[in-house]
Amino acid sequence: MHAINLPKPAPVSLRADKSAVLVLDGSARWGNPELPCHKLVPGMRRFLDRARDAGLPIIYTVSHRRRGTPEGEVYSGLARKPSEPVIFPDSFDKFAGGQLQTYLNFYGAESLVITGYRANICVLHTATTAARELKYRVVIPVNGIAALSPYEQDYTLFHFSVLPKQAAELFAFTTLEMISFEATAAD
Repeated sequence: MHAINLPKPAPVSLRADKSAVLVLDGSARWGNPELPCHKLVPGMRRFLDRARDAGLPIIYTVSHRRRGTPEGEVYSGLARKPSEPVIFPDSFDKFAGGQLQTYLNFYGAESLVITGYRANICVLHTATTAARELKYRVVIPVNGIAALSPYEQDYTLFHFSVLPKQAAELFAFTTLEMISFEATAAD
């Protein structure tokens, strides 16, 4: 068996006024210590606080089928603010239906930090659309995504590494701690 070369995390600097954070499938399931997403919570909480302090918009998604149920709420441990939208797309690709794109246009986002659970499903599909079709710069913090198994996690990162060159150039791989925010001229 051949070893696969997964992307190596590197520092990333983002313009605060041109970036947004997506927390995909940030549901109440994150509170379940039996699920891999629960391990993301401490690092995500620190990162989200830094992103808020820098003025980045944060958008959450929750599965459409969970809407109106206790699992359809954003996990309280992420400390979602009332101004941070929650959308319920009925697709693995969270751009489906157009609501996510409407928010990103409103915020003027050009770069997206994509985090979340079920990396091999919603993160993979959403990030691929973001880069290939919509030409966003996509930042994937490897410690800000989780899947049910290490295989599924590696599968996701591997797929990002084999995109066609023009799409692959739009991806950056990092860690939550290696993301910094540039102040804007108005700051």
